[in-house]
Amino acid sequence: MKLSLNNSGIYRRASLFVMLGIMLVLAGCGGQIFSDTNVFAPKPLRMGSPDKNKASPEYLKGWDDGCKSGLSTMVSGYYKSFYAFKQDPYMIDNVVYYQAWKDSYTYCRQYSFRYSWDAYDRTYNKSLENPLCIICPNELDRAQ
Repeated sequence: MKLSLNNSGIYRRASLFVMLGIMLVLAGCGGQIFSDTNVFAPKPLRMGSPDKNKASPEYLKGWDDGCKSGLSTMVSGYYKSFYAFKQDPYMIDNVVYYQAWKDSYTYCRQYSFRYSWDAYDRTYNKSLENPLCIICPNELDRAQ
């Protein structure tokens, strides 16, 4: 009695188990692949943020929520797959939170718009004449 192993059958089973494993891993992510907490979430280079040692927790939370909301507008679909409108309804009455939210929403929206479209503008020689400065560094100190 001669026993022969069919290599193609073994490879098929192995590839089936590998595909099943990949599907389980992806299903276990629970939708966190396209989340603002993902390490691969895009963020424009050199985008400013407040100093974590000087700003209050309410200001930092407002800045974070507003910036994530701003990054979800006026940009390509790739950014929109990671970011969405985010605002804490319980902190809307907090003046510091809401002012930081509005400031960072405007700043991040404009910065990401400029970052996303600047290459296009340079390609077609339509770059803006003045550099973008929504909230200049000297204005960040006054906002706190």
